[in-house]
Amino acid sequence: MRVRDLTPDDYVPYRSLTADAFGGTWEDTGPRPFDPGQTAVGIDSAGLPGGVDGVLAAGARIRHDRLALGGGVARSGGIGGLAVHPAHRGGGVFRTLLTGVIARCAEESMAVSMLYPSNPSIYRRCGYQVVARGQRLIVPLVDLQRLPPVPGRHLVPVTAATLPRLHAVYRELTAGDNGMLLREGPLFEQGMPGGGWSALLLQDEAGTDHGYLSWTRSGGEGPGLQVHEILGRTREDRLALLRSLGSWSTVVEEATLRLRTEDPVLDALPGGGARPAPGPVPLVMMRVIDTAATLEARRAPASLRGTIRLVVEDDTVPPGTCRAAGRWLLTAADGRITATPEDTDGDAAELVLGTARLDVHAASLLLVGGRTLADARRLDLGAVADPSAERFLDELLAGPRPSVLDSF
Repeated sequence: MRVRDLTPDDYVPYRSLTADAFGGTWEDTGPRPFDPGQTAVGIDSAGLPGGVDGVLAAGARIRHDRLALGGGVARSGGIGGLAVHPAHRGGGVFRTLLTGVIARCAEESMAVSMLYPSNPSIYRRCGYQVVARGQRLIVPLVDLQRLPPVPGRHLVPVTAATLPRLHAVYRELTAGDNGMLLREGPLFEQGMPGGGWSALLLQDEAGTDHGYLSWTRSGGEGPGLQVHEILGRTREDRLALLRSLGSWSTVVEEATLRLRTEDPVLDALPGGGARPAPGPVPLVMMRVIDTAATLEARRAPASLRGTIRLVVEDDTVPPGTCRAAGRWLLTAADGRITATPEDTDGDAAELVLGTARLDVHAASLLLVGGRTLADARRLDLGAVADPSAERFLDELLAGPRPSVLDSF
């Protein structure tokens, strides 16, 4: 089985494959290019047992995203629309396709790969690890209505003219997070979203933006206000945005808030009436594609200096599929991180503080940030280190636990 790039002639077979796998309808417009900002790959049915020409045995799309990571930015391959034809399931096609996807991410110089699994175990076999869980909270709006006004703040409607300011605030306020997508074109349209989306900017008296609130007003059963994001510079800013949300209490009793991991909004919520939203908890899985690139995309704490030996082992894909496995001399100095293949710098080996050895699942968990080697061991992942190397890595990779608000 060979994994190849899909062409405009494959667009209809691929849409047919994914519609059958995920449901929904689509209009057959004939051959057309795949959307910009992504690479589509697949496996032909012809040549497989029971295969026919013009049918895809499997296919997937790789998004070319960038995400915030440890104060820096890393390239990410977001995997979407991965499907296997019912006639070819159970014969190794899925593993072959996913291995090819990982290899293509490496060819595209991506540091990590991200996906949203319906069945985590099948992706885990190829080195992906759960790093985050989506969070939604139902909040009684009457609790927010009682919040006092915040002096020196007022609200500005978001229009096509003010939308670039919202984008700028988003990137600024999520730059210190781990895992948040930068929401750049062409994968993210830069114009006003449709579907009833609305937003307000929070501004001070000098015209500086301090945050925003975005939502969709929906009908039907359940909370009628879906709050996408509440981002503010300070706790006072978040209180001002929550108070604005409370103004809906005359027409809506509750709102569903989408939250980041350990979201600062939780500290500003008044009252004790909030409760988790019902339904499945969305999972986010990531995989290290290039260990050195992932580490060097981050920023080191200014006070951290030293070198350790880092060994990453990956037996989930054939050797050479990607650049996750290897041995590096990992150095932090002056706020920068360098990861040098050990066999190219033998002299520096004498200066190492110690050695850390990770399997690919531990590396995928830890290098995204916000977790310790002790956390990895609690999950029964391979994370063994000398005490000095463990302290070094824990400090290097500290930060908020990963959050991902976008899905695909």
